Amino acid sequence: MADFPDTPATLLARIAAQATGQSDETAWFRLFELYAPAIRKFAEELGAREESEDVAQDIFAKLVNVLRGGVYRADVGRFRCYLATMIRRELVSRWRKAQVRGGADNIPISDLDVEPSVEPEVAAIIDAKWRLARHEAAVEHALTKTALSARTSEIYRAYVLEERPIGEVAARFGVTKNYIGLVKMRVGRMIAALEAEYEE
Repeated sequence: MADFPDTPATLLARIAAQATGQSDETAWFRLFELYAPAIRKFAEELGAREESEDVAQDIFAKLVNVLRGGVYRADVGRFRCYLATMIRRELVSRWRKAQVRGGADNIPISDLDVEPSVEPEVAAIIDAKWRLARHEAAVEHALTKTALSARTSEIYRAYVLEERPIGEVAARFGVTKNYIGLVKMRVGRMIAALEAEYEE
């Protein structure tokens, strides 16, 4: 895709090169643009709906040290799993602090307080939630931050996301059913390409 020409692996390599004195702000910006929406949705999925923006900002602040310091190693595991663990730890830390201050009752931190490397079932749940967050972020990006017209985005939302009958959507927008099928296919390809950007 034109918006994200580099894969996460390439971006991570470019960012890691900063440790040798080279600076690549473009790589940081692209990594943030790629992952921030999914981080926000993932945090929301884990119960931090009101804090999701703060969580995304804090995670990226920590990533600066992690990536520049060589703490994350691609040969050890996938970046998305590492990132998911960072998000979980951030949420557990926030919720514990809130409990100490007396502002967090009934917070389900026990569900999050297990390391994925220790519990394969938890790792599978994290991966499933990450994939869902990744998909939702890719859909939103495709519909709002690409060259798609507002009308095309509305047709896709109505037919695919809202699951309206094709005849109803065709009548509402004054287009053929064939055209709606083409919109679904075109936008679907864009979403798949955006989702592929998250793969390491």
